[in-house]
Amino acid sequence: MKLRKTILLLSISMLTILSCANENIATNTTPDISKPEAVQKFNLAIKKVAMEKEPAPATPRTSAELSDYKKEMLLPAAKDLIASSGVSYAEIERQTRGDREKILTWAVQVYGEYNKQTNKN
Repeated sequence: MKLRKTILLLSISMLTILSCANENIATNTTPDISKPEAVQKFNLAIKKVAMEKEPAPATPRTSAELSDYKKEMLLPAAKDLIASSGVSYAEIERQTRGDREKILTWAVQVYGEYNKQTNKN
């Protein structure tokens, strides 16, 4: 009986360790999304954010500022867009330290460069 409990405990421990290891691998890779697909996804996210209604802010902001809610909506598409240029998600996190402003600024730069290059062709 004691042997069964030990084996069960070891197998649960191994599954937990393997699960965490797989999660780490997934966050360090780049996506299988192409640059045009990522640009389109980011473009759709921008349009969705522009149409989104939200409650009145607690503190006044200028019209150029995005609310935290809208920044969160853009963040996944922004990370995918940056990653489509060959940067891993881990590198994005390392360079920006998870700062949403830096991630969104970087994504807008990639977006602008892509559009400029597309317009040249």
